[in-house]
Amino acid sequence: KMQSYYNKKFVGIEKDNIAISDIEFVECVFEGCKFVDCDFVDCAFLECKFINCSIVNMKAISVELKYVEFEKCTLVGIQWHKFVCGAIAFPISKLNNCFLKYNNFEKMNFRKFDFKCSAIVSSTFLRCNLMESIFKNCDLKDTSFSDCNLQKSDFRGSNGFNINLLENKVKGAKFSCLEAINLLYPFGIIID
Repeated sequence: KMQSYYNKKFVGIEKDNIAISDIEFVECVFEGCKFVDCDFVDCAFLECKFINCSIVNMKAISVELKYVEFEKCTLVGIQWHKFVCGAIAFPISKLNNCFLKYNNFEKMNFRKFDFKCSAIVSSTFLRCNLMESIFKNCDLKDTSFSDCNLQKSDFRGSNGFNINLLENKVKGAKFSCLEAINLLYPFGIIID
């Protein structure tokens, strides 16, 4: 039987290399928590908020994620496409001032999503809808975008990203001048 927590605050919890199963968290807040190499099985996080948390190499099996907020969190090695989120609900509703590394986003809808001031490094966006999203002032070092809709997205002030103009829809996207020049690199164009 699934154990449920509603509107509860969890502070300073640290879990390392354990399996957590059959728990539902609804409108809960996790603050200063650390989950490293944990397996989450048959769990749900619905409208929860994570503040100053560290989640590293989380494995998700039948985990439902809806409208979850992350603020000042470190998120490493997460395969976001493996979460169950339903046809309409967004798995993540907010990502504010976070550090992400080795994250994989595949076939996810981030339309009009605000990523600003986050670091998303060595990560991959594959076949995602990022139309009208805001990536202002992001560190996107070694992050690639493949077969994504980036139309009308705002990348001004961001750096380090890898966007192939032939593989992505970029009409109306905004870039800073220097980064716009870097978009031409795959074409072998020399700008003097």
